[in-house]
Amino acid sequence: MSDYSDVIFNLVEYEVLCNLQVLDSLVRLGVGESTREFAFGLRTPHRTVSYIADVMRAWSGCVAPIIETPSWPPYDDSETLQEIRERIVAVGEYWLAAAKSSHEQGVLGEERRLNQVFHLVTHGTHHRGQLLSMISLMGHEQPFEGGDYGGWSNQPSQ
Repeated sequence: MSDYSDVIFNLVEYEVLCNLQVLDSLVRLGVGESTREFAFGLRTPHRTVSYIADVMRAWSGCVAPIIETPSWPPYDDSETLQEIRERIVAVGEYWLAAAKSSHEQGVLGEERRLNQVFHLVTHGTHHRGQLLSMISLMGHEQPFEGGDYGGWSNQPSQ
C-alpha cells in the first residue's frame, strides 16, 4: 500500500492557507464589514472566522498521537481579526505537527484521526463558502477560489 501522508500534510497546509486568505481579506475590508449581519450561517464574518479557528483548535487535537477531547470556548466578539489570525497560525502549526507525529508513530490511520483531518477540511470549506458569500453580498469581489485544492496542489513548489 502507498504512503499518502504527503497528500494529507499538503491538505492541512492548504486548509490553513485558505483560512488565512479569507481572514486577510476581511482585514482589508475593515472592522465594520467583518461585523455586518447576515441571515445565514453564523451571522457575521467575524463570528464565522472565529468559529473556524475554534473548530481547527478543537478537532486538530483528535489528530495527535494522544487524542485530546475537543472543547469549545465561548465566542468573544472583542477579539480582533489579528488575534484570530494568530490563533489560526498557531493551531495550523500544531495540527500539521500532530499529523506528522501520528504518522511517524504509525497511528495516523487509526482511531478516526484521518476522519478528523477530512472533517476539518470539509467543515472549513463549508464555512469559507459562507464567508465568500458574505463578502459578495457586501458588494466586494471574492478574494480567491475557496476550495480549489486540485489547482493549488498542482502548482509547482516555490
